[in-house]
This record gives sequence, C-alpha cells and structure tokens, in this order.
Amino acid sequence: MAERETVFLTPDQALRSIRRDLRQYDPQIMLLCQMIRLISGGETVVKRDPNRDGAWVSTPARRNMRWLEGPELVEYVCKSLEQADNDPELLVSICGRVFRERAFMDEHPETGQTGIRVETGMEGFRCRQCGRCCRSLDYRKEVTAEDVARWRALGRTDILEWVGIFKREGRETAYRIWMIPGTTKMAEMCPFLHHVSSENRWICRIHDVKPAICRQYPFTRKHALMTGCPGFEKEE
Repeated sequence: MAERETVFLTPDQALRSIRRDLRQYDPQIMLLCQMIRLISGGETVVKRDPNRDGAWVSTPARRNMRWLEGPELVEYVCKSLEQADNDPELLVSICGRVFRERAFMDEHPETGQTGIRVETGMEGFRCRQCGRCCRSLDYRKEVTAEDVARWRALGRTDILEWVGIFKREGRETAYRIWMIPGTTKMAEMCPFLHHVSSENRWICRIHDVKPAICRQYPFTRKHALMTGCPGFEKEE
C-alpha cells in the first residue's frame, strides 16, 4: 500500500489555509454550517434553507435569527475563526472537514513544534497537461516576493518583464502576473504556456522556475476536484 502524502501545518498556517479554502470556491454551505457549530461548541444555532444559498444564524448574544447569504456566511465563519480560541484538537477536526482528508496532531520533525498533519489525497495523481489550470484559474495575485527574488537571482528578465510590481513609499508591496510588458493590461493567458496541437497538450516553457502557486497545484485532491482538474481520472 502506497504511503499517504501529508503536509504539516502550524496552527497559524492551518488557519490561513482554512480561510483560503473557504474563500476560493463557491460557498460550501453544509461545510460552513458544520464549522459554525464546531467553533461555537454548539451554542450558535444555524439552519440551512435547501432552496437558498445561505443559512439562518442565531448566536447566544443575538437570539433573533438573521439570514446570511453564501459570501456573507463565508466571511462570518472566517471572522469567527479569527476570534475563537482555537485549540489544536478543534483545528484537527476542522481541517479534516475542510480538506476532506484525515488530519491528526503531530510534531514537526525538525522544530518539534506541535501542529496539524493533513493527508493530501494526492496519491495516484497524474498531470494530463490539459492546460486547464493555467488557462482558467485566477492565480494572478498569487505570485510572491520569493518568486520575484528567485527570478532576479537567476537573471530571468524574460519572466520579470511580465510581472507587475506595485510600490508604496518606495517599497514593493504587491506583484501581479502576467502583465503585458510596458502596459498595465493583463495578458489573456500565461505567455509561457505553449500548445502542442499535434498532441493536444499544453506545456510550460518555464517549468523549472514557474511560480510557487503553479508548482503546488493541485495542493490537495479536493482542490483538484473543486477546480475541474482531470488528474485523478482513470486512464481509458
């Protein structure tokens, strides 16, 4: 039996990953309702309406139920997470539900820090080179300062000219990819994505140095399934 792939998360990393998951997909109403009950220890009443994209919520401090639409419900849960006293066992329970994989307490092998280890479910994944992730997902704001620093160290001006750099008070504060050189317009798709029409596949011409967000995709089996990646489909 193949060893399960896992990722170690500190409590802070787990919280950031949970919030990112909740915000990057269409509202996951059932999951959000489960999380509200977990975070509040059952003190908050939450009721779904199967015909609407949201839920009724009532807290101990506010007995009258109020309706929260899907996006409002997402932000309500994210705010509740920030305000909660998140003990590790609670985070383990939430991670298991959010990422749809087994999660458990563990210690980092190098630092000894207590955190949460989550199985990724990525066993059996194989990239089909369909290009879907490169052409349809919104990742333009996900380029990091580390990505930019690596390209500068490698002298990759061919990549850097497609990076929008935003400054405030002389400091670089944000980056965007892929911006048409000399303009503030975004390219329709990654300029380093090449279609091999004879084989009906797409290849990355900067594969060895592509942004971290691209290298990490899909981070989990859930992420692949939620974004339409065919990497888990069986071979014909």
